[in-house]
Amino acid sequence: MKNNKEAMEEVREIVSKIRYLDSMDSLLYCDRWSVCPEEGFEYENLMSGFLTEMRNSLLVNKKVAGLVKQFSGCAPSDFEDDLQRGQVNYLAWRYEDEVQVSAKLRGRLNTACTQGQQAWEKSWKENDMKAFMPYMKTQFELMGEIAHAINPNEPPYQVLINRFDRGVRAEDLNHMFKSLKNEILSIMKESEEAWDTVDFSILGVSPDKETSRHLVAALQDLLKFDKSRGVMYEAHHPVCSLVGPRDSRPSTNYTALFQALVGAAHESGHGMYNYNSPETLIKAGLWGGIEGTMHESQSKFYENMVYLSEEFWTAFLPLVKKSVPEMQGISPREVAYALAKPKRQPVRLKADELTVSLHIIIRYELERDYYEGRIKVEDLEEAWNEKYQEYLGIRPETSREGILQDVHWATGYIGYFQGYVLGSMYAAQFRHKLLEDVPDAWAYLAAGDIMPINNWLKNNVHQYGQIYTAEETLKKATGESLNSQYFIEYLREKYLIKAPKALNL
Repeated sequence: MKNNKEAMEEVREIVSKIRYLDSMDSLLYCDRWSVCPEEGFEYENLMSGFLTEMRNSLLVNKKVAGLVKQFSGCAPSDFEDDLQRGQVNYLAWRYEDEVQVSAKLRGRLNTACTQGQQAWEKSWKENDMKAFMPYMKTQFELMGEIAHAINPNEPPYQVLINRFDRGVRAEDLNHMFKSLKNEILSIMKESEEAWDTVDFSILGVSPDKETSRHLVAALQDLLKFDKSRGVMYEAHHPVCSLVGPRDSRPSTNYTALFQALVGAAHESGHGMYNYNSPETLIKAGLWGGIEGTMHESQSKFYENMVYLSEEFWTAFLPLVKKSVPEMQGISPREVAYALAKPKRQPVRLKADELTVSLHIIIRYELERDYYEGRIKVEDLEEAWNEKYQEYLGIRPETSREGILQDVHWATGYIGYFQGYVLGSMYAAQFRHKLLEDVPDAWAYLAAGDIMPINNWLKNNVHQYGQIYTAEETLKKATGESLNSQYFIEYLREKYLIKAPKALNL
C-alpha cells in the first residue's frame, strides 16, 4: 500500500481524467442541443458510448478500488485539508456509481437518451403523444432497472432522487412539498383580488429575433456574465452545457422576448456557478458546481431573486425601451408585477414565481406514484391533466402544452424535478443571509451594479465547487441547514404584503 501522500496524487490524477471525460460528454450534449444535424445523432451516440466505456475502464479496476478502500476509514483530521477530503469523497462516489451500474446498462441509457431527445423534439412539434409514448416508457423502465442496480434494498424512486440529490429523503420531500403546496394554494386564494388589476399584456411584446438576441446579451452584461468564459446559444428547451472550468454554454429560446430573457437569466446562473471555481479546485478536479439542487439554487437565484426583482428592472428597462418602442411609458414596477402576477396556465416555463412550484410538485408526484406502483406510464398524461385541474384549476388543451412540454422524461432526468423546488428554497435562504451581510445589495442592483450580489455568491458558494455536499455548502454559506420557512416567508411578502392592492397601487 502506498503512503497517503502518494495515494492522494493518484486520486487527483484519476479525478482529473474523470472530469476530462465528463467534459467530452458535455461537448456532445451541447452539440446535440445546438448544431448537430438530424442524421449526426446516431454517430454521436456511438461516441458517447465510447466515452462511457473509457470512464468505466478508468474507474472499475483494482487500483481505484484500492484507493477507495485505503481512504475509507480516514477521519477528516487525517487529510491535509477539506480539498483532499473532497477529492477522496468525489472519487469514492464516482467509483461506487460506476460499479453499481454496468457499462452495458449505461450504454442502453445513452442510446435511449439520444433517441428520446430526437423523438421528443419531433413529437412536441407535431403534438403527437402517441409517437412519444414508447420512448417515455423506455425511459421509466430503464431508470427503474438502474435504480435496482444501484440499490435493490431501497425504493426505486428514492434511489433515483439520490442520483441527483445525495442525502435527500423522499419522505422528507413528501412532507415538505405537501406543506408548501398548501401554503401556495392558500396564498393564491388570499392574493387573487390583490393582483387582479395587474396588466401582464406587456409581456406579449414581440420584437424580431435580432432585437431579442441583443437584449439577451445586454442582460448578460448587466449580470456581469463573463463572455470570455461562456457563450450563449439557441435551443428549443433552454439548457446550460458545462463543458469545462472556464467554459459555460447557456442557451435560451427566442420565440418571445420575455421567454428569452428569463431563460437566459436562469441558464446564465448555472454558467456563472460553473466557471467561478478558483484555480485550486480546477487543479484538484473539483471545479464547477454540485449537480441537482445546488446548481438549481444558483440558476433560480439569478432568475427569481435578480431577474424578477423590481430593482433589476429599474436598471434594465431603459435598455429595453431603446430597442422596443412598445415598452415606452412602462415603469420597472409594472414589469416586475406583470412577471409576478399569479397565472393559472399549463406551461412550467411560462409560470410565475408563486405557481411554478406547483408545476414541479405535479411532476414529482407523478414520478413517485409510478415507481410506487400506483399508475402506469400509459396513465401519466391523464394523471397529469387531473393534477393540473386539481392544483391550478385548468386542464392542458393539448399534449404539447401538457405532458410533452418538458424534455426530462426523454433524456434520463427522472428523479431530478425536486431540485427546482429545493433550489428555490436554497435561493431564498441565500438571499436572506446575503441581505444580513450586505443590506443594500439590491439598491446597488437598481443602480446597475450587481457585483455585491455576485461577490457574495462567489465567496460563499461558488468558491467551494464540489468539495462539500449541497447541504454542507448551504450550511457554510448561511450558518444553518435548509429552512423552507425562508422561501414561504419570501412568497408571502411578495404576493401578500407587497401585492399591488396592499400597497394601494
